[in-house]
Amino acid sequence: MTLTARAGEIPEAVTAGVAAYNRDDYAAAYRLFAPEAAAGNSDAEVNLGYLYARGQEVPTNQAEALRLYRLSAAQGNGEGMNAIGYKYQFGTGITANIEMAVHWYCLAVERGNPRAMNNLAILHERGEGVPRDIEEARDLWLQASAQGHANAMINLARSYLNSADGPVEPQQATRWMRQAAALGLADAENAMRQAGDQEAFPLPVDHSADMVIQPANARSGRARYCSNVVS
Repeated sequence: MTLTARAGEIPEAVTAGVAAYNRDDYAAAYRLFAPEAAAGNSDAEVNLGYLYARGQEVPTNQAEALRLYRLSAAQGNGEGMNAIGYKYQFGTGITANIEMAVHWYCLAVERGNPRAMNNLAILHERGEGVPRDIEEARDLWLQASAQGHANAMINLARSYLNSADGPVEPQQATRWMRQAAALGLADAENAMRQAGDQEAFPLPVDHSADMVIQPANARSGRARYCSNVVS
């Protein structure tokens, strides 16, 4: 597959489709994404693929989801690349292949995708498909956290509290746990409450399955091991 650089403005219909999905209006999301995906918009392709993968407004069709992810990724869309990596990691509609999952996560990290940074960091934490490297995992979580990725924040905080993961850094753990809680991550809010924090946090909300549009000019991520994977 030849990957090309992303270009062009994001159609208004695509941003409206993402907003519709994130307020659980799947019918509107499909109606807005479908023609834009047919016209070749990479953000519409990956997000329409999510609808097929999750069986929302359309019958579950993992093969169609993967086809759309690949179309998106071929245009240099980091979200599409991450979606392919996730499929390979968990074997949804495709034979699980951790090496291929790492390959696609690395491509997505290179495009600055925070979900891929978080996913690759988890693999480094486990030593799954990549060397176990807590320092590298933390660096990837830091990069994703800097983009506002709440799950990366709580993963980073937990790492700072785990002596098996290297030096324990409670102040850093509290900092990132509080930021995740401020974004409405329930586990982070519970952790802060258990630690005696009485700050007023927003109502818990799970953003992990939200649809997103990754900026075309996102800053490339750093991933030490990836130079051996994508070269």
